[in-house]
Amino acid sequence: MAENLPNENQTNGHAPPAALNVTVDGVTFPAQPGELVIAAAERHGVYIPRFCWHPRMKPVGMCRMCLVEVEGMRGLPPACTLPVADGMVVHTQSPTVKKAQDGVLEFLLINHPLDCPVCDRGGECPLQDTTVAFGPGESRFVEEKRHYEKPIPISDLVLLDRERCILCARCTRFADEIVGDPLISFTERGGGTQVLTFPDEPFASYFSGNTVELCPVGALLAKPYRFRARPWDLEQDDSTCTTCAVGCRTTVQSSGDRVVRVLGIDSDAVNHGWLCDKGRFTHESLEADDRVLTPLRRVAGNSGQFETVSWAEALEEVADRIRDALAGRGPSSVAVLGGARCTNEDAYAWAKLAKGVLGTDNVDAQLADGVDPVLVSALAPATIDDACAADVVVVMGPDLKEELPVLFLRVKAAAQRGAKIIELSPVRTGLSQYATTTLVYRPGELAAVTDALVAAGDPGDVAGVSGDELRTARELLGAASSIVVAYGRSSLAEPAVGVEHSVVRLAETFPSARFLPLLRRGNVRGALAMGLAPGLLPGGIPVGPGDAGPWFRAGGWPMVPTSAG
Repeated sequence: MAENLPNENQTNGHAPPAALNVTVDGVTFPAQPGELVIAAAERHGVYIPRFCWHPRMKPVGMCRMCLVEVEGMRGLPPACTLPVADGMVVHTQSPTVKKAQDGVLEFLLINHPLDCPVCDRGGECPLQDTTVAFGPGESRFVEEKRHYEKPIPISDLVLLDRERCILCARCTRFADEIVGDPLISFTERGGGTQVLTFPDEPFASYFSGNTVELCPVGALLAKPYRFRARPWDLEQDDSTCTTCAVGCRTTVQSSGDRVVRVLGIDSDAVNHGWLCDKGRFTHESLEADDRVLTPLRRVAGNSGQFETVSWAEALEEVADRIRDALAGRGPSSVAVLGGARCTNEDAYAWAKLAKGVLGTDNVDAQLADGVDPVLVSALAPATIDDACAADVVVVMGPDLKEELPVLFLRVKAAAQRGAKIIELSPVRTGLSQYATTTLVYRPGELAAVTDALVAAGDPGDVAGVSGDELRTARELLGAASSIVVAYGRSSLAEPAVGVEHSVVRLAETFPSARFLPLLRRGNVRGALAMGLAPGLLPGGIPVGPGDAGPWFRAGGWPMVPTSAG
């Protein structure tokens, strides 16, 4: 996970403060006020060793590995908690610092087992690398090391090897600070301090796999990856998770032509390096026994049996049936349901096949959980970053923690930084405890609540929402300089008309507001933009009489539908 990241405290929409000049190991460079020495140094090519520090979490200065010498300052302050100052002169490789680094590593290795050859972290272990690069080379301690049962399962997906833990608190801080599920914590005291879960409370977090990736040693292990491969055996490619609509950036790693691990990439615009457990571990479905890998054809006369056929046979039969349908009942007799997990290129190819070759507009990439694609394309779009930078975020849709987990982490972080969250939902959700106000309306009555929210006059109680709650939400919206509305259907039982009416009213009342669709699955938004939806051509151009037909035909489309499917 990349650790050279922009300062989280930078202001949005304002000129950055004047840079300060800092000298690290004889090199002078500019740094931003409030920036930590460890981050500023790394941005300019000076790596300061660390274990506990992570750019996405608050600094704690626990491991003491990043101690530095600062001219004019007593002692050796940790670089991960020390803000830069104009004219500051820092030494990271002086004899005093080197002696401190040797001591820290020597103490960390007193009880650390020397099982690198069998440890899954071997070859990509920060403790291993830091010991080689900055350690003393030998230890004066010969006493027996601690021994614990190893490993112990703290969840169905995560194993804990307490002997290897160096108490950096990355896992505990992530669970508490980033997720809000403090299900893993320190226990005992002194030399017996260890990381454990609580009795009768397994590590049942939706984000438990992130602690494995954050762990700088092999103390936390992913059960599906254990003993599967070594780092030097792995081939990897960057990809995008398609488990939900967030689209987290990932690295897919394989060994022996089998996917063995998925890691998060720190994409500032999307997932900040975090993945939900579904996205991280869903690759196991690739090896499922019931996965369909070849075309199947139903056996004639037996509705429950299928036979395997070749791709050539399957494609020929599909083509014959489509020709028969077109000849007998016309283009409207053919429908194309596109996969929401397709890339934009795939979605465009399907849209062109359906609309430009077969002549049908009966296409879609949504199921019964979507909203009007024409409305989605017409509203001013917002990105995840736009939502997290807005003064007010209106969330009306599914429970983000359950259905769009990493977006939940981003919105939660925005709330903790001061954004005002207005949640409209028929039930309390995982986001409710972080929202400024939650308007819990009676199921099916979202439109009535939105009408009351934007109407003039003093609101009374509407659809189970009190007038006081509506006034609070009104005041927040009225004082906001930027508004982002994250919208979608809260469940399959919630009709689309309610949320569609609501976003239209909000768009009319707040013309500068921007809208982030919560469309649940894979690349639905991209599929809609590529025209894989009824009533739309690629680029959001409406289907119907107009100038679009000649333009598309000039681009290689044999035909263009003239009426919406």
